[in-house]
Amino acid sequence: MADADAERASDQEARRLRAATALADAWKDADDPRLSRLTRLAARLFEAPRAALLLIEADHIRLAGRVGHAANSISRETPLADIVLRCSRSSQHAAVAGTAFLACAPLRDPRGLVVGVLAVEDDAPRADDPGRLDSLAELADLAIEELIRGADQARAEAERLLDGERLALALGAARLGEFEWNIKTDRIRISERMARISGIPAGDIPAEEGKAIWPYVHPEDREITREDLRAQLRESGRYEVEYRRALSPGGREQWSRGCGVMVLDGESQPDLLIGVVQDITDQREADERRDNLVAELDHRIKNLLAVVQSVAAQSARKSSSLDAFLKTFAARLKSMSSAHDLISAARWRGATLGRIAAAELGGLAPNQTRWDGPELFLTPRAAAALSLALHELAVNAVKYGSLSTEAGRVEIVWRRSPDGGFSLEWLETGGPTTSPPTNRGFGTTLVEDVVGRELGGEAKIDYRRSGVSAMIHAAPAALADGPEPEPAEVEPERIVETIGGGDENFRAGAIAGLKVLIVEDSLLLAMELEAGLEDSGVQVVGCAAELSEALAMLEQDFDAAVLDADLNGQSVAPVAEVLRKEGRPFVFATGYADKAAPMGFDAPIVRKPYNVHQIARALASVTGRG
Repeated sequence: MADADAERASDQEARRLRAATALADAWKDADDPRLSRLTRLAARLFEAPRAALLLIEADHIRLAGRVGHAANSISRETPLADIVLRCSRSSQHAAVAGTAFLACAPLRDPRGLVVGVLAVEDDAPRADDPGRLDSLAELADLAIEELIRGADQARAEAERLLDGERLALALGAARLGEFEWNIKTDRIRISERMARISGIPAGDIPAEEGKAIWPYVHPEDREITREDLRAQLRESGRYEVEYRRALSPGGREQWSRGCGVMVLDGESQPDLLIGVVQDITDQREADERRDNLVAELDHRIKNLLAVVQSVAAQSARKSSSLDAFLKTFAARLKSMSSAHDLISAARWRGATLGRIAAAELGGLAPNQTRWDGPELFLTPRAAAALSLALHELAVNAVKYGSLSTEAGRVEIVWRRSPDGGFSLEWLETGGPTTSPPTNRGFGTTLVEDVVGRELGGEAKIDYRRSGVSAMIHAAPAALADGPEPEPAEVEPERIVETIGGGDENFRAGAIAGLKVLIVEDSLLLAMELEAGLEDSGVQVVGCAAELSEALAMLEQDFDAAVLDADLNGQSVAPVAEVLRKEGRPFVFATGYADKAAPMGFDAPIVRKPYNVHQIARALASVTGRG
C-alpha cells in the first residue's frame, strides 16, 4: 500500500514539474514588466521591501517579476524552497532563511497543480493578517492567469514562426515568390524570393496602379496577359496566368506562372491583391523537350517500319525458299533489336563511336558496311546525337541509297581533329545514282542542324551522283573520358536467345499435350503465339491482355504460362507471384533491354522479337520436356 502511495505521489510530482516547466520556459525575462507589476502590488499590499513569483523548475526555484531581489534563482535545498514546494494554501511564516516575515500564496494551474508561489518578504516580523493573505491569494490568481496567457502567446508565436519557416521552405522548394498590393495606398510589397524570380526590386515600391510590374513581362506577352488577368479578376476575384518574363541578359527565354486573389474591405471594395509568382522555366523547357522527343520518336518509328519493310524486301529477293527467308529475316530483326538496346543504353551513359556505328549499321547489311577509326568515347548527349545522325543516313541508304542494292557499300571513317574533337565521314558507293532532294526533309534537318549543334560543330550532307556522302565535325566537348573497365557480365543461363529462325535440335512435338496460358497485351503477338503453339500440339487454355483478366484466369487448369513482363503499363509480377507460390512453371516474354529476369523471378526469359520455337523451347525447359 505504501509503495502505491509513493508511486502516486511521484506521478503527481512529475505532472506538476512538467506543468511548471512549461510555464517557466515561456517567461525567460526575470524582470518582465507584466509580472513585475503584480509583484509590486503584492509588496505594496504588505508594505514589504521584497516580493517575487517563485516558479518551480527541475533543479532550482526561479524568481520572476522580482522586486527587491538580486538573485535569479535559489537552490531547491534551501528552507525557502521547501516552503515553496510544500505550499498548498496562503500562509505566513516567520524567521525563514534569515527573513523575519514571509507570506506566500500558491500559483495553481487549471488542473489544480501548484507550479509556484507569489511570495512577500520583510526583515521585520509581522503579526498574522488574514485579510492581506486573502488579497495575496487574489493577486496569485491574477499572476497565474498572466503566466498562462503569456505561455499561450509564446506558443502561438513559436507556431507562427514555425509556420513561417515551413512556408518559406515550401515557397523556396516550389520556386515561388510572394507579393502584396495595397490598392488603396497603391503600394506593392515584393518579397526577396519574388525579386529573384521576376527581377522586380524587393521591398515596398509604388505600384503605379499596377503599371510598375508590366516592364518585367515580355513585351509580346504584356497585353494578352493583362487582359486575361483582368478578365479573371472581374469574373471570380482571382487569377492564374502564364507568361514570359522580360529577356534576361543571357537571352534565355524565362517563364513565370502568377496566381493571385483580390481581398475586399468591409464595403466590398478592392483592398488588397495578394499572390505568388512561380518560376516555371525548367518545366516549360522539359515540356518542350518532351514534345520534341515525341516528335522524334514518331519519326524514328516510321523510319524503323520503313527499314523493316526494306529489310524484308531485300531478304525476300536474296532467299531461295520461304524457310531461308524466315531465318534470314529473323536474324536481321534480332540484330536490329540488339542495336536498339545499345543505342538506348548509349543515350544515358555515353558510348564508343565504334559501338554506335556497329549498332546502326551492323543489323542492316553486315556484308555491305564497314567502319573504322580510333577508340573514342562520346558523352551521352553526343552519343544520342551521333546515333540519330547515323540512323537517318542508314535509313536513307536502305530505302534509296547504296544499301537498297546488293552491290552497294557504306563506309564510315573517323579521326581525331587537331582541336581535340573528331571528324567522321560517311561514304556510299555502288548504289543507284543520287541527286539532291527537291525539299529539305526532317531527316536532313536532324543531321545538319540538330546534330551539328548538339556536337558543338557542324554536319553537312553532299548528294553526289556516285552516292551520298556526309561529313560531321564535333567539338572536343563531345568526347569524354571512358569509364573504368567493368568485369564481363555472365549472362544468366536461363536467357533464351537464338539468332536463326528456330532451333534445329529442338523437336516441336516435345511440348505436345501441354496446357498453356498466354498473358500478352499485344493481340497480334498473342494470336501468332497461340497459332504456333497449337501447331506444336499445345492446348492454349486462354489469352489474357490485362492484369485483372490474367489473375482471373489463374483458376483454370494449365501446365505452364507465357507472361509478357509489362501489360499496358502494369507489371505482371502479381501473376508470377501467384504461380510461384502454387509451384506452376512459367516463362517471361519481354522487350526490355536488361538481361535479368523481370522482378527477380527465377524463370526463363525470351527476348522480343521472338519466334514460336524460342517460346516452345523455354516451355519444354520449365516443364521438364526439353
